[in-house]
Amino acid sequence: MAALFELYMDANDCFRFRLVAEDGEVMLTSEAFAYEDVAIAGIWAVREAAVTGSIVDLTGLKPTA
Repeated sequence: MAALFELYMDANDCFRFRLVAEDGEVMLTSEAFAYEDVAIAGIWAVREAAVTGSIVDLTGLKPTA
């Protein structure tokens, strides 16, 4: 099983999504959305960014060999 996105309603009746790893760990939880279609668009935006996004290291740590 691959990681998956879960779309759900929170306690305030807002739409949210979370990215869940294969082992069940929640890796990401979205902000609240008033509309389901906007939340789904958020999922698509995260999927696209994950594929094309760069990693920027802001820690200032130097890699060790």
